[in-house]
Amino acid sequence: MEDCARVNTQVECEVKMSKNDEGEKINSTIFKSLVRSLRYLTCTRLDIIFLVELVSRFMKTPTMTHFKIL
Repeated sequence: MEDCARVNTQVECEVKMSKNDEGEKINSTIFKSLVRSLRYLTCTRLDIIFLVELVSRFMKTPTMTHFKIL
């Protein structure tokens, strides 16, 4: 693993996300649409796969915290 190339991700390391986030609730339809669009982009932009899959865990009840990660 020492010889592997490092890849930058679009997520800050200290950001903690939770399903029980007390932040402002946002429209889940818009959030789902945005995540689906980003999933489509992962075919050409491999550097965003981790971010998209991380955020897609919160599609049921997204909050402003989850939206800001995008």
